[in-house]
Amino acid sequence: MSQPEPAHTFPEPLLALPSFVMFQLTREARRIIGTLDDQGLRLPHVGVLSCLAECGAAAQKDIGTRLRIDASDLVSVLDDLERAGLVHRERDPRDRRRYSVRITADGKAALERRLAVTKTLDRKLLAPLSEPERAQLHDLLMRVYAHHDPEHLPSGYRG
Repeated sequence: MSQPEPAHTFPEPLLALPSFVMFQLTREARRIIGTLDDQGLRLPHVGVLSCLAECGAAAQKDIGTRLRIDASDLVSVLDDLERAGLVHRERDPRDRRRYSVRITADGKAALERRLAVTKTLDRKLLAPLSEPERAQLHDLLMRVYAHHDPEHLPSGYRG
């Protein structure tokens, strides 16, 4: 008679589901990032800083649309970033109802540091994989994502 699995192991039918395994890896990534110095920048902060660093100053509404962040959530993220001196918000002189947001020099430096921390996270999370396997995993994930949401990817990633 075989020994039952310990109570803390997942049932086999769940482990057979890639979506379940991806969810568990997301949880593990959150655990790992908690052990690293993320400088208090959560993924929405990094998204906004990346968007501004890549595209330049942008209207608050355009940032929310591009990153799929609800307007009220974006205000909170921008408040955090502005308090930290990482972005600067000002009324758009052409349309006083709109805000224009730009990244500051401190914001660019913070983004570079945070991206380096995220690369460390990736190395730790994907430690069992070789570099070619990591590249293959990334390609597969991008292909699946491009299938479901091609509008949010640059043309080079569209399948």
